[in-house]
Amino acid sequence: MPVVPHRRRLWMALAALAFALTLQIGFWRAAAMPEPASTPATSAPPQAVDWGRPEAPAASPPLRQPTLRQPTLPPLQLGAYITNVNDIDLLNDQFSIELLLWTIWQGDPDRNPSDQLRILNGVYNGDTQRFERIRRDQINGSSWSLYTVRSPVVKRWRLQRYPFDDQLLHVQIGLEDPLQPVNLDVVPTDPSTISPGLILPGWILKPPNGYASSISLMSDLGRPMAEVGAVRRQPTVSFDLPIQRRSLLFVAPDFLGYMLAVGLCCMSLLITRSRDDLILAAVVSAGGNYVFIAGQLPVTAMTGFIGTLQLIIFLGILYVVAADELIDNQLSLVNARFARVLKVFLLPSYVGMTLLGIWWIIP
Repeated sequence: MPVVPHRRRLWMALAALAFALTLQIGFWRAAAMPEPASTPATSAPPQAVDWGRPEAPAASPPLRQPTLRQPTLPPLQLGAYITNVNDIDLLNDQFSIELLLWTIWQGDPDRNPSDQLRILNGVYNGDTQRFERIRRDQINGSSWSLYTVRSPVVKRWRLQRYPFDDQLLHVQIGLEDPLQPVNLDVVPTDPSTISPGLILPGWILKPPNGYASSISLMSDLGRPMAEVGAVRRQPTVSFDLPIQRRSLLFVAPDFLGYMLAVGLCCMSLLITRSRDDLILAAVVSAGGNYVFIAGQLPVTAMTGFIGTLQLIIFLGILYVVAADELIDNQLSLVNARFARVLKVFLLPSYVGMTLLGIWWIIP
């Protein structure tokens, strides 16, 4: 049995003594604690405290929402026939649209507000947005008007899933005066249709939709509020055209640099004599592809599929460099046979992990 030094034995004895004193003090406190006094059976039950009657909270005036459409106003119904969509600009967040818009006014023809309609989310500088009336007739007691509309429209693209993204082309039409009351609605049948000859290269067009909507005005525009807590709303009509990107048409031209980087990494594992040059070429190819895409898309697109794909490509390059270096210069010195076996599985493991990572992030 080993001999415990004198100083260590002293510290062990002090620790044991302190532990014993702690237990003894705990026992003394438990024995000295008085027992709780029992309540006699004849004692009267405690009297309930009278806290008084709760005061009812002061009734606050209810928040009244202004009526979106005045029921007394005659309806103004809108319909749209989309003839062209072009100039889809991802960097500047806009697209251009051309359509035929017709209105049906069931009120006094002299008070027809159709000529005051505008594309509220369009870009207007006097030249690019055109809202021209080309015909007006009286049909079944209603005033029917036809307009030709051409305008760039502001669109905040959602490109986190690029090139597997779907977009919604949204056009919002309302009166030029946001405070003018109007009863806007869509025509009861086929409020929005597209021309059969409309072809959008690289996109699949889906059935459009039209519905009544509104815009909340978060300002009083310098006028006194009609009601306390009321929110002014401007009646509008919205036309939506869903489009879906043809992903395969964008994969090859936009991600050719990434494909080349993966191929160069595979060649570096097969041709060891020029391994360093091939790895350097793979890094340049992947970096150049990222710079190219960054020049075509806004910054928000880099946070989604493209950013994750870039990370997978560069991690794969690091894996090839690190694994090949460890096998050639480290493991081969310890066990040459084991190093040769690992080198055989290096190429399949790199290709498998890269393809698995890409398949995992495809939305």
